[in-house]
Amino acid sequence: MTGGMVNAPAEVELRLVARAEGEPGHTVRLSMDGGPVKTAPLGDLGRTEDLTKVFDRGVGENDREQAGERLYCALLGGDLGAEWTELRSHATPDRPLRIRMDIEPPELRILPWELLRQRGQWLWRRPELRWRRGVADDSPTPGIRELGPLRVLLVVCNPPHDDRLLAEHELATISGALERPGRTHLEVLDAPRDATELAEHIDRLRPHVVHFIGHGMPRPGAGSPVLVFVPANDGPDWELTAEAIADLTRWHPMLVVLNACHSGKADPADWIGGMAHAFLDAGTKAVVSMQDDMDSGAAVAFSAKFYEELGHARPLDDAVAAARSHLARHKANTGSWSLPVLLTRCAPDLVLPIDSLLPPNSSVDDIRRCKQYVELSRFVGRSEERRRAWWALDDPALTPSRADRPVLVIGGHSQTNSARTGKTWLTNWCLVTWFLRGHHVVSVNLKTPLLAPAHAPTAGTRIRHKDWLSALRLIRQEATSPEQLCRMPETAFGTFNAVLNHLAGASSVPGAELEPAEDAWLPFNDEIGDPHDKRKTLVMDAFLEALRTATAGQPLVLALDHAESVMPGAFTDILYKLMVRPIAYGHAAPLRLIIVAPDTWLSDVLPDGDSHMLGRVSVGDFDSAQFMRLARAYARRLGVPPDERMDQALEGFSQVMAPHFGVETFEHLTQLLPQWRMARARQGALR
Repeated sequence: MTGGMVNAPAEVELRLVARAEGEPGHTVRLSMDGGPVKTAPLGDLGRTEDLTKVFDRGVGENDREQAGERLYCALLGGDLGAEWTELRSHATPDRPLRIRMDIEPPELRILPWELLRQRGQWLWRRPELRWRRGVADDSPTPGIRELGPLRVLLVVCNPPHDDRLLAEHELATISGALERPGRTHLEVLDAPRDATELAEHIDRLRPHVVHFIGHGMPRPGAGSPVLVFVPANDGPDWELTAEAIADLTRWHPMLVVLNACHSGKADPADWIGGMAHAFLDAGTKAVVSMQDDMDSGAAVAFSAKFYEELGHARPLDDAVAAARSHLARHKANTGSWSLPVLLTRCAPDLVLPIDSLLPPNSSVDDIRRCKQYVELSRFVGRSEERRRAWWALDDPALTPSRADRPVLVIGGHSQTNSARTGKTWLTNWCLVTWFLRGHHVVSVNLKTPLLAPAHAPTAGTRIRHKDWLSALRLIRQEATSPEQLCRMPETAFGTFNAVLNHLAGASSVPGAELEPAEDAWLPFNDEIGDPHDKRKTLVMDAFLEALRTATAGQPLVLALDHAESVMPGAFTDILYKLMVRPIAYGHAAPLRLIIVAPDTWLSDVLPDGDSHMLGRVSVGDFDSAQFMRLARAYARRLGVPPDERMDQALEGFSQVMAPHFGVETFEHLTQLLPQWRMARARQGALR
């Protein structure tokens, strides 16, 4: 082995093999990059019962240091010491050594190997070492990568009002650290009433990550761990056992996080090896669990750093290592940094193979230059509506859903008569999501005044209430604006302009193909047509063709916000029949359309006969029961974690609320709460 260690080390397997029949003890095997294997007997661990109690109350840092030294001496302090020393000598923080511990004997899995200590150094906290537990990699080569967003399901095992674990603060922390527009999608399942409800949510969302927040404990009389659920509707408590995980769901998340007491501990007699091994055996690629009690403050701190790293696409072992270091800095003398157990069955950078696919000539930086998308960082809640809207046009399932439709209608209705319900926020979130999935996206605010050029007959007039032709010209104006994420070239509309110039004032169809031209801004003369006039159809066909060809056959999502700015007759008689319906029925593929307007307006202009062809999502005010959760998440987005004083202030607001509150409530509170106001000002200055 020595001769092969000159180059910078990469992957090391440290395997504890159960004693063979007739042999006195267990064996340690050490190899690098699949090379020669060095073996040595596992040294004397002493009373293992003492090692399993190092996290109990009353046990101090000195006891944990001694335990870590005992573990190191038994594992690497004997015949493998020289090989281990040489391996370490080639590792650097920039090129860390990745070590996978494969612990075969069940009675050794429950030992706190994360406390390994050599010459005054905690090995699992060294920046040049990346440790994990795990079985042999079953995916040594990169597999199929999936387009994002990263889908995360947070399962709260106890009712929202039960703050014994400060679950609400952990939720807010994860939301603030993880929810990045278009990059992640986060949903919360509160206190499922039984395993069926839990399974239904997992199978419906198909999350890449499932994070459990709750209580875990050994099953009485058996030692095998369970997750305990306390339903919010006063139903009976129930338990998820390790044995039940194999048949729980059809969908297997890539990563499971068990942030629950004792969820990582396994009784030696438990052949499955605990909850973590049960999820691994069921098809999950990796599990992060806790090998003993973790107090709520440490759980929140761990989640904050862990998901911050995951949100920046760090490999899983890097994310856990960063969270350990974060805990060690802020939770001194508690040993909480060593509680997380990372267990894998593939390389850490293959656990979450999530990619983005940008349209040609686009950059992620384009999102940050558009104010409408930058402000999405404060968009809270609406998780179900986000999923339904995103999936309506672009279901990430491998087999397209029957619910996929080329036209999505986003409506809104306020129970408090507010002018805003969050329709635009939802639309923009979907647009960023589709952009990062390779779609060309164009956002048009139909409320924007149409500015005609100086040579136009209507020059100087700001057209607000638009007829069908004004709507088309505004779409063209906005689609070619440099403010767009995906700017369309003005030349894309050359043929449309030529067709419009010809047909606006003539009833005859052009006899030959027209040369591209600029718009002469002629008014459309309805007087020269006949009852069977096809001119508007030809104009609209040319417009749709311009949209379709501008993206070279790639999907284009066109969002028409404030569609109520179009005169109802112009929308129903022209735009709906000649633009919306052809797209809805697939005659303008791959063009896709979003119509955004209040529910009342949409009800008047959308025919019931086509409802089966239109995706439909509606947003309203928030339920006041969700205020504290959303307020904490909003505060985290501002970079202001709520403290006890802030929580009391927010609780005071919640006590005087009506059953619902509008989306502008947080904007109003930002002006009232000094911490929020200053944080918002800082964010504005940074932009």
